[in-house]
Amino acid sequence: MSDTVIRRALLIGLMVLGVLLATLTRQSAPSLPGEFAARTAPLFGFSFRLGQNARASLAAVFDRRDLRAELRQVQAELQQLRQENQRLRLENRKLQATLRVQAVQGLGVVAVAPVIDDDPSGLYRRLFLGAGSAQGLRVGMPVTTASGLVGVITEVTPNNAVVRTVLDPESRVGVRLASAPGRGIAYGAPPRRLRVEIAPEAQVNPGDKVVTGALQGLYPAGISVGTVEQVLPVSPGALKKVLIVRPSVQLSLLEEVQVLKPL
Repeated sequence: MSDTVIRRALLIGLMVLGVLLATLTRQSAPSLPGEFAARTAPLFGFSFRLGQNARASLAAVFDRRDLRAELRQVQAELQQLRQENQRLRLENRKLQATLRVQAVQGLGVVAVAPVIDDDPSGLYRRLFLGAGSAQGLRVGMPVTTASGLVGVITEVTPNNAVVRTVLDPESRVGVRLASAPGRGIAYGAPPRRLRVEIAPEAQVNPGDKVVTGALQGLYPAGISVGTVEQVLPVSPGALKKVLIVRPSVQLSLLEEVQVLKPL
């Protein structure tokens, strides 16, 4: 074996020995002859620094791993808080809408029901609710929002219900003028208007408000129905004056409604 190979093997052995010694404290380091210690001191110093750097690197790796785990946990908790916040906001919105209905209309609310679909045929103006008899809904219950009247429940299953809206061609709502004498009937005039027939003597102008009059016993009195857009000319001898009314509620944008106790 050549001297070069022997020296390399010796050097490698010394480096391995230095790394092993670096893991020990300085107090436990062995006493070496002065000349040998002087020659190997730089190697021990290098090995000690190498060991320290290795331990620091491993500690940094574990710290980063722990930080990533903590970050994932914080992100999961934040997502849960966001979902809970969203749920509370929805519940608060429902409560506020119910309170507005009770404050403005003075009515008892049976349930707050989500609107899950509307009539796809275009022949009728019906809404489908994601609540039914299991939530206390019954046929004949009025349906409203804080903005005004929506319609009446006509069909009920355990978890769904059908609402015939005021725009439906089969809808009939007893109404009166909000600020002047005059009673009549509001008929659905699809797609987006009501046709109100009222006494020809009634003094009415565009912009006047129309509310429920409870003539047919389906709806409580005083719920907003719509705003007069047009007063059609009255023919001589006519028995009714015809009004074109814009509904108070934009039905196509409804997400939930309040269901009232029946009269």
